[in-house]
Amino acid sequence: MRPRRLAFFAASAAFAVAVLTAPLEGTAWAEPTEADIAQARQLGQQAQEAFDAGNFADSEKKWAAAQKLYSVAPTLTLGLARTQVKLGKLVAAQENYNKIIREWGDNPSPPPAFKEALDAARAEVGAVSARVANVTISVEGAPPNAKVTIDGDSIPNAALGLGRPVDPGQHVVKAVADGYLPAEVSFTVAEAGKAEAKLKMEKDPNAVVTPPPQGPGDTLPPPGGDDRRGGGSNKTLAYAAFGVGGVGLVLGTITGLVAIGKKSDLNSMCTDGRCPPSAQDTVDSYNTMGTLSTVGFIVGGVGIAAGAVLWLTAPKSTGALAPTTKTAKSDRWITPYVGPGSAGVTGRF
Repeated sequence: MRPRRLAFFAASAAFAVAVLTAPLEGTAWAEPTEADIAQARQLGQQAQEAFDAGNFADSEKKWAAAQKLYSVAPTLTLGLARTQVKLGKLVAAQENYNKIIREWGDNPSPPPAFKEALDAARAEVGAVSARVANVTISVEGAPPNAKVTIDGDSIPNAALGLGRPVDPGQHVVKAVADGYLPAEVSFTVAEAGKAEAKLKMEKDPNAVVTPPPQGPGDTLPPPGGDDRRGGGSNKTLAYAAFGVGGVGLVLGTITGLVAIGKKSDLNSMCTDGRCPPSAQDTVDSYNTMGTLSTVGFIVGGVGIAAGAVLWLTAPKSTGALAPTTKTAKSDRWITPYVGPGSAGVTGRF
């Protein structure tokens, strides 16, 4: 057996013992089951074998699975980072190295295997970071709903126009949006290099424009039934006028009856049209009720009259027509009025 493999098996054994016995000070993690630990160890061994054989894609897959089973173990994260370097995935490798340093750098007494992984991460991350390339992506004419991707991965709008870490090699940037022609550009960048990817989005002349949804006040659809030219609207106003008229008549009737009762009381209290001071409250109440009764009957009469006019002048059915918009104007109008000693309606029909 090769010395490198022996070293890994020894590290794996130490890692298992550390997992089961050592307290992890300052590190928050969800404790795995014994089966998770055993599977993570097994996958780590298989990943190292694939790495030694040069099968880096399979090695990365197994390291990643092991790392998810026991994410707190820096030994597994280190194996994943080293494999990603071999695959040219420098950005991911850099972040995995930094994950080890971030999670274990302040731990005063990590287990020996974890301490070795931490030291290796600190020693290797600098060389990897120096190889990471950068690209500045800009999209001219992009609408707010544009979706920009690089190699299929979405790019937040906040990242556009600014340097973004990227692996060396060839990449494809795309931008799509409803109502616009798709835009695409390819670029190649060397290790530690810088590149620009500029796209321009243009409106699609053949795009079908969907009208924005109408609010409840944007369109007044014709009421179902027998009227399509505003007759329903006139009849609705007629119902409202009849309602106002009915309320006025009820008010006039009630206050009138109260006034009649007050008048009967005054007839028994007053002589020759003269009332004693003690009857002043009754006199005031009689006058108030009389006034309210008069106003009520006037309002009732005007409401009934207005309702009748609106009902009789409503257009008749002419079949199904387009909905009436709120901007449509009518050449008919009617307004009830009440004045001193007079009441009625005025308008044009």
